[in-house]
Amino acid sequence: MTDSHTKLSSALTATAMVATLFISAFVVEGKPARGQEVSANSSAASEESKPSSKETATAKDNQHWISLNDHWEPCEFGGDGEITMKDGLIKMEFGQPLTGVRWSGPFEGEEKKASAETKKKQPPVLPRDNYEVRWECRRDRGVDFVCAYTFPVGKEVASLVMGGWGGGVTGISSIDGHDASDNETTMFKAYDDERWYKARVRVEKAQITVWIDEVKMFDVPRKDRKFDIRFEMDPCTPMGIANFECDSQFRNLAIRRLNPAELAKEESDQ
Repeated sequence: MTDSHTKLSSALTATAMVATLFISAFVVEGKPARGQEVSANSSAASEESKPSSKETATAKDNQHWISLNDHWEPCEFGGDGEITMKDGLIKMEFGQPLTGVRWSGPFEGEEKKASAETKKKQPPVLPRDNYEVRWECRRDRGVDFVCAYTFPVGKEVASLVMGGWGGGVTGISSIDGHDASDNETTMFKAYDDERWYKARVRVEKAQITVWIDEVKMFDVPRKDRKFDIRFEMDPCTPMGIANFECDSQFRNLAIRRLNPAELAKEESDQ
């Protein structure tokens, strides 16, 4: 082989090496190789599949709430309207004047009674203090309260009245012998027919707080106060729902226990 051929061969080899290095650099730095691209896409898909912080918070919140859509029984006030309970929806028709249902399950302190009753699925044991209860309600026809929700306050009971005394009064009955129409919780709020309203009541040892449609309506301290209900609501105790001369519906009933970090302190402890 001549010197010219040798020089040409060496030049071609050097050119090929430079081209190879250029292509390799382009693949690595400019565009990922196929295997790298799949890996990147897999990582992106993995990130996308992770729940957002909001979804995580919602899921965590839902774990704390216990459904109350079952285990209700008629109150039998006398003159009750027809009651239907199906698929988590409670419908109560126009009564003379009251129609209502009562929670048939046990409360704290009644666990032995509950376990001895039947072999069928037992309802949960509900708290009497330091809890939140929520529900949705609507009035389809009528002019008085769409809902009076009776709930335990420790060893006592009280009722949140929504739309009482002719349809416009919201408050707690009773506090120190004063009805919802005549105490510090008295508020005037209209309730439209065929519209769902969300209600939530928090019962703590320090106070009771009420929200409607996530708007805080009031809170009332419990210290040195006496909570009770109007005598007509006795069949609803310790937890029940009633309406007054109207057709109404209820859904998404649930309860949860409050953890210590959520509890308000009494003024003397602050």
